[in-house]
Amino acid sequence: MKNETLASIAKKVGRKVIGGTGEENFKDISIDSRTLKPKDLFVALKGHYKDGHDYVKQAEEKGASAFVIEKDISLGRPYILVDDCYEFLDNLGTQNRKQFKGNVIGITGSNGKTTTKDIIYTLLSSEGHCHRTKGNKNNHIGVPLTLASLQEFNAYAVIEIGTNSPGEINKLSAKVLPDIALITNAVSSHLEKLKSKGKVAEEKSNILKHLKENGTAILPRDSEFYSYWKEKCGTKRIITFGSNENSDIFLSNIETNFSKDQISFNLNSPQKTIHCVMNGIAIHNSMNACSALAVCFALNIDLEKISKTLRNVVYPSRRMEVHKALRGALVIDDSYNANPDSMKKSLDVLGDLTDKKRIFIAGEMAELGKDQVYYHEKICKYADGKVEEFLCIGKLWKEGLSHIPKIGKSFSSKVELLDYINTNISKESIILVKGSRSTGMDFIADELKV
Repeated sequence: MKNETLASIAKKVGRKVIGGTGEENFKDISIDSRTLKPKDLFVALKGHYKDGHDYVKQAEEKGASAFVIEKDISLGRPYILVDDCYEFLDNLGTQNRKQFKGNVIGITGSNGKTTTKDIIYTLLSSEGHCHRTKGNKNNHIGVPLTLASLQEFNAYAVIEIGTNSPGEINKLSAKVLPDIALITNAVSSHLEKLKSKGKVAEEKSNILKHLKENGTAILPRDSEFYSYWKEKCGTKRIITFGSNENSDIFLSNIETNFSKDQISFNLNSPQKTIHCVMNGIAIHNSMNACSALAVCFALNIDLEKISKTLRNVVYPSRRMEVHKALRGALVIDDSYNANPDSMKKSLDVLGDLTDKKRIFIAGEMAELGKDQVYYHEKICKYADGKVEEFLCIGKLWKEGLSHIPKIGKSFSSKVELLDYINTNISKESIILVKGSRSTGMDFIADELKV
């Protein structure tokens, strides 16, 4: 954080620096001693299971330049003593947002938030200094943390806003106060607390409440909830994206080139049609790129020029990553997370690879509430005709497997599944691994890689 000193941080939250001059600089704010880098400011948050104060010494040994703590403990480096470290992040983030004069882009949606955020970041970084949410830190801790490290010299900030329960997006959007609000989509996810897809759409709409009066909403024209979100915008400016030709920015001629690990598409705007190319085989990333370019359009950026930057996008880990696998096979690691809609998109990718023996390895989908068996059954039916083998772990797949007896097979453990895979794949095989984060399907993906 180039322009910040410990004293300037302390002043923003009404505190003083102890054990230093206050002129100490730091590179970034860290809340995790495991990922902390030298010269970071370490904030000792108290969690449900762990207390950051127990890791202060470890952070000091790793080179933390200063600390924010709630207990006046012995330290060899300067620190700010506060009543509550969460409140510190919140207050600092609020002050930074008030002082920020650049454009803030808030992103929410059921799928594609993190990837879209990183695409927007890549595009806007070619125009000016851009700040973003780290990884997928999009909750009640991650959003204040992102705002707390926002700096005045940033031209743009791209902030991801997530939820798994009612009211969360409303609270977080009130902190972000976006100049541009992007809703990627609303599908069946987090239904354990949000109950229905309609409630998911309602939760996502809360970002629009906090869109600035002169701000712009970026909405998916293809969504069944488009009209609902449009109404929520009132008189505010709206830009639409999608495959629907009535969209302001829409896609056409989408193609995948597996051998080159690329997708291409035409982006149609009111001005012209632009041919775009980006890395990766996930065809749904063309829609994420479309929404990102709609954000650029809202900012009056030349789309033809900036679209060339799509080739520089680096995707978040474990999202459609292609790796060499055992016995000359290929494995697509899409194990980051899963819900019914993203499961279907992954199956669509395999469905196009007709020259391969297509194997889908599925872990269960979490947080689907009382209809969880129904959603697992739908995925099994959807897989029919798209893959040669549907291999799964978990009891929730049992009903669905009865619809695909020729291709479906259940395993009692990851080890049993791996034993089967290791003796049944060849250089003609392509394996896609997916499941909710809680199922730990990344273990299988990693065991298959060579």
